[in-house]
Amino acid sequence: MKLPGLCLALLITGCGTTSFDVATTPLAGTVGGQPWSFVAGQTNAFLSEGDNDFFTTMYPAAYTTCGFSEPGGTHLIVSVPKAVGDYDMGTQRNMTFVVGSDNKVAFDGRIIVDEVTATKVVGGLHGSFDGDNEVDGRFEVSICAN
Repeated sequence: MKLPGLCLALLITGCGTTSFDVATTPLAGTVGGQPWSFVAGQTNAFLSEGDNDFFTTMYPAAYTTCGFSEPGGTHLIVSVPKAVGDYDMGTQRNMTFVVGSDNKVAFDGRIIVDEVTATKVVGGLHGSFDGDNEVDGRFEVSICAN
């Protein structure tokens, strides 16, 4: 079977791969068609044990990270790598825009991890689901021990 030139080019370059710049400003953008700015987030080392990525939640509201509750409302769930590096999003590493009861899983984007310590992850990301759900910028999230 002969593949058309465009399909062959997509196979060679990696289907759907798009280059995303990551802003140096704080993480912000649009979630559910509304302005959204990151304030606080966390991941749990225990819940992420055995995985290459942290299961990370990011909120547009202040709260006590590593406590017993997280804020409600729109937020992000992001697979943040546990190692310093520059990573493309895809089917294995992605993010979810949580808008009410809708979970919009984005495969398009980029995550940069600059620092990982026992208590925090510092980096940046640019992720996009559609025109109403796109964020870009820098973040720091807490790593909770339990």
